Amino acid sequence: MARPLPHNPNAEKTVLGAMLIDEVALVTCVSSLTENDFYGATKRHAIIFQAMNSLVKKHIPVDIQTVADELLNSKDLENAGGVDYLMELTQSVVSLSNMEFYIRILQDQRVLRELLSAIDGIRKDYDEEEIEDITGFIAQADAKIHEITQKRRISNFVSAQEVANQVELELKIVFRPGGLTGLDTGYNHLNDYTHGFQKGELVILAARPSVGKTALALNMALQAARRNNAPIAIFSLEMPATALIKRLIATDSGVDLDYILKGTNFLKTAQKAALGQALKNVGSANLYIDDSAGIKLIDIIAKARLLKARLGDLGMIVVDYIGLVTTGDTKRFESRQVEVSYISRQLKELARELKVPVLAVSQLSRAVESREGHYPQLSDLRDSGSIEQDADVVLLIYRQAYYKDTGVVKPGREKDKNEETRLKQEELMKSVEGGADLVELNIAKNRNGKIGIVNLLFFKSYGRFDTPSDEFEKRLREIRSERMLGNAAD
Repeated sequence: MARPLPHNPNAEKTVLGAMLIDEVALVTCVSSLTENDFYGATKRHAIIFQAMNSLVKKHIPVDIQTVADELLNSKDLENAGGVDYLMELTQSVVSLSNMEFYIRILQDQRVLRELLSAIDGIRKDYDEEEIEDITGFIAQADAKIHEITQKRRISNFVSAQEVANQVELELKIVFRPGGLTGLDTGYNHLNDYTHGFQKGELVILAARPSVGKTALALNMALQAARRNNAPIAIFSLEMPATALIKRLIATDSGVDLDYILKGTNFLKTAQKAALGQALKNVGSANLYIDDSAGIKLIDIIAKARLLKARLGDLGMIVVDYIGLVTTGDTKRFESRQVEVSYISRQLKELARELKVPVLAVSQLSRAVESREGHYPQLSDLRDSGSIEQDADVVLLIYRQAYYKDTGVVKPGREKDKNEETRLKQEELMKSVEGGADLVELNIAKNRNGKIGIVNLLFFKSYGRFDTPSDEFEKRLREIRSERMLGNAAD
């Protein structure tokens, strides 16, 4: 005879009895439980709960008589044990003050039943089906179990005082010199807008191909690992881990990536020394890289959970890039746009579940190429679906040097003014050693803060983004102000 699944008949009786005699208990239980929270071969308790739930929906008072009538009408009175059993339920109530405790018992027992059933199902699938992809099978099993265990995480109301205490702790951090409530990105001007990447946030970093989005994501990951002393998980869908590390070594050492790829014979003594130190620096960074080709969303979620469980903490998760993530179930979605929408929502849920910021790299559509000035905007998010809606922060990269024609396509003096501004900016860039390009990081969406533009210097040869000096920023503002004044005069 099969062993019965976990259940607590006494707790079930107490809950049902309380619902019969107390209106507050009735409302609490109907809003917190379902018939699946009650167990038994005869389904007696589930039938009684269903009858009371039906009466509540009909706005009919609940007591022994009305429940008996409802069961009689549905021809379930005998299966429920009759009126005598309803009276027995009311007599089983010892106290009404512990209802939340009994509700949690029922919910935990139901989760445990579902968990054991899922394990049996996984074992059955293993016995009866040919497992071609072990990684996929494990990921699917993990997803089934996680879906069930998540049901136990019930969120209740919290008092304003509890939230105020939490905010007070955050404010104490902010009011410290250089204090941030979130993850230090390594870029102070960006931190001024975001207060650091916050736990539970989905941050989208988007640009056209070859503008520098992967390089900036890697810079942020390396800086975050160093400044926050926290593990950073990187899912690299576009390049292998070795190529990624070479990029980071170039960034850290200031040695041209092309020289590193060609080999040390092309390097000078000072460059070799810088490269050796960079190998140590990057090697000791708290970075964890997964470069699985064609990784599915379910794998990203499962691996992120496992990594946090193993390390005890995560500072940030980087996904490079969202356009290469798939669900592995295209038949479920009517279009790629719908699938990407689902992926972005799941990444947002992952951020909230693990309480870490998720930085997802995204590609902008070609629409930006034909737009006047080539400045990116939120609508340029490729296959955007609900990416813009799900994201808490959206960062759009604009690098003027990427485009051959950077002037606004207007005839006459307006074009001349833009050309004049461009030439002044190019002259200003010559004052920066190392051949940097000026990059504008547009904080196009910031759910919990202000939006604006952050200027960065991009050293393309070794993939490093730096914050410009105060003097550089001042001169850049003057150049742009001159252009604005000139336009106003017209």
